[in-house]
Amino acid sequence: MDIETAANIGEAVSGIAILFTLLFSLRQVKFWNENRRYEIGRDLAAHLNNPMIHRGFAVTTNKLHEELSLEELVGLTREEKDAMNATMIGMNNIGLLAKHGHLSLDLVEAFCGYYVRIFGPRWRRAVEVHAQAMQQVESVSTVWNGLYWLMDTLEGDRDEP
Repeated sequence: MDIETAANIGEAVSGIAILFTLLFSLRQVKFWNENRRYEIGRDLAAHLNNPMIHRGFAVTTNKLHEELSLEELVGLTREEKDAMNATMIGMNNIGLLAKHGHLSLDLVEAFCGYYVRIFGPRWRRAVEVHAQAMQQVESVSTVWNGLYWLMDTLEGDRDEP
């Protein structure tokens, strides 16, 4: 075997080694992405499993409605207002993360879609009443951008199973 044949064999072996390294790297990236998706889903589940969020859903169910008045909103107890803030701000944050591509919309739909479609109109009304009382109607879209985007996006998917 001459030196040129040995060099060609060495190049072929190093090329195969590089190919195996790239394939292994792709496998690792795929595994990392799957693991990250699992962690994100677990974080969403943990957020929604918070007792304050549960209380916010209960307040939304029992106290809020689409004709909510300022007097009814003011009449909520401090605990009920805190629970509503936790729930709506949490959904706002989830909406912002999804809007900017940091959360996949299919995970958000799976965990939050039902709640957003059921409670969205009541949350819209609560935000509108609060904004009118504070005389800051123009800032609603800025402050609640994520929640409104989430409600608009998921309410638009209502026809899907």
